[in-house]
Amino acid sequence: MNNQGHNEFKDDIRKTFVFYALGPIIITTFVSYLAAFFIWNSAIIYQTKESNENIASKMQHTISLFIDKTNEIAVSDSFYKMLSYVQERREVYQELYAFTNKIEEKSDFYILDNHMSILAGSRQSIPSFIPKDSSLSWGFVNRMKQNPYEVVFECNKVYKENLKMTELIIGRAITDKEEIQGYIVFVLYGEEFVKSIGSSQTQVVVTDKYDNIFLATTPVYGNFLDKLRQEFKAANGYMRTEKERYYALKAVILGNKLCIYTITPLGNLLSVFIWVGVAFILVFAMLIFAIFIIAKKIASEKTQIIDKIVDAFQKVQEGNLDVALDIKSYDEFEIIGESYNMMLASIKNLIITNEERARQTVLSEIKQLESQFNPHFLFNTLEHIKYMAKMDPEAAGKMIINLSEILRYSINNNISDVTISEDIEYTKNYLQIQKYRFSDRFTYTINIEKGTQDCIIPKLIIQPIIENAIKYGFENRDCLAIRIKVCFVEKRLIIVIFDDGIGMEEGVLSHIKNLLNDSTNKSSHIGLYNVHRRIKLMYGNDYGIDIISERFEGTVVKIILPTNQRGE
Repeated sequence: MNNQGHNEFKDDIRKTFVFYALGPIIITTFVSYLAAFFIWNSAIIYQTKESNENIASKMQHTISLFIDKTNEIAVSDSFYKMLSYVQERREVYQELYAFTNKIEEKSDFYILDNHMSILAGSRQSIPSFIPKDSSLSWGFVNRMKQNPYEVVFECNKVYKENLKMTELIIGRAITDKEEIQGYIVFVLYGEEFVKSIGSSQTQVVVTDKYDNIFLATTPVYGNFLDKLRQEFKAANGYMRTEKERYYALKAVILGNKLCIYTITPLGNLLSVFIWVGVAFILVFAMLIFAIFIIAKKIASEKTQIIDKIVDAFQKVQEGNLDVALDIKSYDEFEIIGESYNMMLASIKNLIITNEERARQTVLSEIKQLESQFNPHFLFNTLEHIKYMAKMDPEAAGKMIINLSEILRYSINNNISDVTISEDIEYTKNYLQIQKYRFSDRFTYTINIEKGTQDCIIPKLIIQPIIENAIKYGFENRDCLAIRIKVCFVEKRLIIVIFDDGIGMEEGVLSHIKNLLNDSTNKSSHIGLYNVHRRIKLMYGNDYGIDIISERFEGTVVKIILPTNQRGE
């Protein structure tokens, strides 16, 4: 029995046991793992987004205050003039200190004249962004000169006490009647904003529109030029660098003048999830293996009788009908075993009966086919003997001898198979009669390959083919030649009968081949059908006759037989 595609009962028991034992655990654990991962992922996204929004809002608000103050001072008619008087200059200082003190983050302010000299400031030292030579104009100062009616931003890097610090410079030219009188500048420090942001798992980087870093909670996101690393510029969700994974978001404030990046490293947490998942897989793999072994043992113990029954049915399907079941389980399986034994006995008796009936049917059909003899041939031969008795009595006597040999051979029911040499001798008698009938108009040759003479074939299988060739080959022709060849081809015995007669058209040939494969003869081609049917009944569908023919080119009939020797 072919078990492919079929499940054994014990396998079903084992699978059911494993499914109901491990299934709920695996499903629950897997769902819990996915839920934990989903919650963690949602927390990362929420935390990063909330931090980004809060920081962007805080910096937008704080820097907007400085921008508003800068614009207010830059367009004031009296503010710059007040610096010329000692009493009023004190008021300027008080106003600026009051403004900077109400801001949570520490900052500095400077009021410069148009030669970049400090008129007022929270520090006495000259800031780094002011060139020492007042005739020079570059960087932040040059941008204020070039855009006197706009607030200018710049991120700057300074060193104080050997420590690198970043500052955001906000400034604008103070104008009067379209002439620059001086400059108002506020300086915000990145480390001050880091303090106000507070500790968080999310890291923050703030840059200007030129990617210069103003604020960074960690230096790992900057390059050697203190600019944001290239891979973080398009931050928008999950991202990966060579060494780390991140979830990053970007926000822009103040009309794209500043960019806020909030970045959450995922390395450790993601690794934990991965290793936990691997650990779960290993544990479940060991559990599945252990439970499979236990389930297999339990299922085998409980299904031995079923295996015994299945094995018996497999042997029956393979053709072994001598396998009986001996089951003493005192339950339903014992009844199945007894019923199987009774069924097996009935099948054996039925097979014996059917085989005998089939054998008798086949033998009867073969005998019937062998007994058929074409009366046209006998009639034509007797008519010709009658004619020859007057014209050539000696030839008529030889024809009578040949005909008697043919009749004796064909009606001998004691033999059904003969050797090639025996059937060829009978065929020669038939060919000689045709030679007497047609004289020089008919010729034939016989070629028997060495070793084929003793091969056994059904009797009367060559003569009907020759008779058919003569009957149809002489159509519209004066002469006919027949060649007979017997040989071995690929461990088969092949008898080839060739005639150079008129041949057949393709449609007629196809029609005859289809008729030969019918179970009953519905045509006038008795000889061809007789031979083909007898061979198939005796040897099977791999043998029979094959016809090759072409109009005006003749006909070849191949008789294909097994290479049986006498006694086989």
